[in-house]
Amino acid sequence: MKKRILSIRMAAALLIIAFMFQNIIALEKTLTGDQKQSVPALPKGVSIYQLDNGIQVLLIENPSLPMVGANMIIKVGSAFESFSTSGMSHMLEHLLFNGTTARIQKQLYDDVDMIGGYNNAHTSGYYTNFMMVTPAENIKKGLEIQADMLFNSTLPDEKFEKEKGIVLEEISKSLVNPSEQSERNTISVLYGGHALSLPTLGTYSTIKSMRRDDVNAFYKNYYVPNNMILSVIGNFQTKPMLAMIKEIYGKASPGLVNYENNSGWATGLQFPKISLNNTDNVNYRFYDGTDKIVQMFFEIPLKGSEEYFQLMDIVLDKNKDDVQSALKTEFGQDVKSVKLGSRLSPIKNYLEAVIILGKDVDLIALAKSVSSKMSGMNFALPIETVQFEATKARTDFVRNIEKPHMFGIYNSSAIVLNGIESLLASFNGREFYSAAKELEPLKITSQPLVIVQTPSVKDEKAGSEVVSNMKQFKDEATGKNLIVVQNEVSNLLAIHYLVKHKAFYESKYGKDASKILHDCLDQRLKSPENQKVSSRYGFSFTVNDNPMIPMDDIYLHPDFGYIRVEGLADDLPGAINYMNGVLKEFVPTEEEFKKSVEKFKGMGMMMMGGDKAKKIFDADYKAMVYEPDSYSLNKPELTYENLLAFTKEYFLPSNMIISVVSPGDPETINSLFNPMNFAKITEEPAVFTPAFLTKNKPEKIEKPGGGERSYLFYGFINEIDPKDAPALQALSLVLSDNIVFDIREKQGLAYSMSAGIDVINNKALFYVSQGTRPQNVEKLVPQYPGFFGNNALDTLTEKTVEKSINMYLGRMMFRRLSSINQAFYLGSSSYFHNDFNYDKNFLEALRKIRMTDVKAVAEKYMKINNPMNLIVK
Repeated sequence: MKKRILSIRMAAALLIIAFMFQNIIALEKTLTGDQKQSVPALPKGVSIYQLDNGIQVLLIENPSLPMVGANMIIKVGSAFESFSTSGMSHMLEHLLFNGTTARIQKQLYDDVDMIGGYNNAHTSGYYTNFMMVTPAENIKKGLEIQADMLFNSTLPDEKFEKEKGIVLEEISKSLVNPSEQSERNTISVLYGGHALSLPTLGTYSTIKSMRRDDVNAFYKNYYVPNNMILSVIGNFQTKPMLAMIKEIYGKASPGLVNYENNSGWATGLQFPKISLNNTDNVNYRFYDGTDKIVQMFFEIPLKGSEEYFQLMDIVLDKNKDDVQSALKTEFGQDVKSVKLGSRLSPIKNYLEAVIILGKDVDLIALAKSVSSKMSGMNFALPIETVQFEATKARTDFVRNIEKPHMFGIYNSSAIVLNGIESLLASFNGREFYSAAKELEPLKITSQPLVIVQTPSVKDEKAGSEVVSNMKQFKDEATGKNLIVVQNEVSNLLAIHYLVKHKAFYESKYGKDASKILHDCLDQRLKSPENQKVSSRYGFSFTVNDNPMIPMDDIYLHPDFGYIRVEGLADDLPGAINYMNGVLKEFVPTEEEFKKSVEKFKGMGMMMMGGDKAKKIFDADYKAMVYEPDSYSLNKPELTYENLLAFTKEYFLPSNMIISVVSPGDPETINSLFNPMNFAKITEEPAVFTPAFLTKNKPEKIEKPGGGERSYLFYGFINEIDPKDAPALQALSLVLSDNIVFDIREKQGLAYSMSAGIDVINNKALFYVSQGTRPQNVEKLVPQYPGFFGNNALDTLTEKTVEKSINMYLGRMMFRRLSSINQAFYLGSSSYFHNDFNYDKNFLEALRKIRMTDVKAVAEKYMKINNPMNLIVK
């Protein structure tokens, strides 16, 4: 009997197991590939730890890099401040570079430069991030310096007022930008009653009244190890690196973080007592721009993954043109442009619609129309788009770990607010599938919070080395110029197309023809038809420069355009054949042309305000220093027909220098580009680059600029032997270090400035250029000649020269970390110097420069002849 009961029970159990198994199989059939809900493994080389004192540690090995980057996140920023402490997080960030118990400020700078390191920081709402990047062999010293700054800074009294001056300069610099003024207005309305309503930099008032002891108390409260997260990325082995981290960072004692508790003021993740979404009234603000801006904020879910909001922004971007077209139909050309996007924070999320107006319209009718369009928006996305974004997430992760100096900037917010695991989840891209399903039913039903920003009434009277397996395939008969680098340890494909002779062809066919054509290509690449194919390769594309990103100034040259392509190297033949097909026969449509023209017209309108004094200064500086550019004069109007003619000449494969970095061997990669049909260009134009003027007499220009900023330039031009360029670069580094340290660090008379020597062909410009507050002008101008005088190098030592060169080489190395940047430097070296190794050889020559070489070129060339002075005040 017992056996029979047991058999019945076993049969029932087997039936249950079989039923469950069938359900599991059925569930698996509904999910394919990356969508299966298995527990994802960590990416290769990634590990997570927590030290005994509370520091969380993320380690990412990347043995292909020559450097290691350490990003320390302190979980405090402007979101934890009040009106009395506004700007304190950012001020403290500055002060931590002023000395420790073991190093005075200059020793701190010198120690970093000596190891070829890059040491920087930035402050945001919910965190302050400190980054240290060094060659791999020097990372221990770099970590020791960073830990010394974080735990042992002295905030010296004698440096406090100077640092205040620098921050005040930074605030001054930001406030001349109309978009910064507009942003301050926006956050003050959206986040009233919360610290997010205050600017990260602080205000003139809060910085001027800030006391050193208060900042020190802030430092001791928040800068404790259990309030920190460390990520280390680069060329290291995990076990010894973890031991090194424990040795260096593990000594600090944990502490209790006391958060401000004020019933009338919310900070951090607290919700303010007052409503954040008062939609009953229109909020009017004023700023120094030229256009009226209407902003409408619709409340959207507070909870949602990062992927959820990324997909939301894609939907909004796809609908932007239709919304803009509809509003122009309803309100005429009074509507200049429309922008849609999300604005996210831990306390409130919004969908933001920004409408730029030429003149007033019926605000109630506009709000009603926009609300109707938002409520009717369909947030469903085709599976091809979701697949594309999921694959792209993998590409982005691989790209980011090539740039340890940017890792913290890219990822600190996600790590602080959502944890390290949320960042690592992006590696497999799976979250996009569930996010798309979650997003699909979204309906925007809330009433908008409206902000109207009106232009202020203006007073018109006021004023690394690449891997060794590298080969160039150059054929004069066909015009082919292909440079291939093999990097077997990376699964990234990077293709850089440098398109030549932009200045010549634009002078022939029309201003901004290159920018318009590249944008038309971008539209084509982002079309659903192309994304359906390109998603297989995880491609991301960059086709035009962003002049608002200073680090991107390598592309601000008038004689070439570019296309940057990055993707996965899983299928090299398929990926390269796809790009060949896209580029070989590309012809922009008239619709693409019109859309691009409208886009840049809108962007131009948004930038028409700005810093009047800076615009005057830039124009006069260019005329004072450079020979006239004949290519920029009398360009014809760019019509669609002209763009087609421009495309036929400019976009020829033989008018491109193509640089490729991938795991593929050079010969194979070369064969994959043969279908491009290279054909020699007859009468190819000469390479164009700006040239310095020859000055025959001194020149001084003073002009009124008005506003809160003045701009100053002093310099002189001398002829040189181009063979002395490496030694002149070393002299420039020494001069720049001395001048900037004196004016900024000692005197506090600048936030950002530049000084040193620029070399173009056989001429060198010795210069100082800076912005400052008007009250500093009379103090600064008389100082400039002395920086280039006979005694300027009296205290120069061999160690100083070595430090300056190592600092520069370290920065140049991290600019060349990513495969796509390596490809750029190969292409630009080939174009401008007819030698793809020029960049590498120049840096090697610089490495060999000694103090005697620096003094020799100073004696030879640093003579003040026919100086130039430009003052816009």
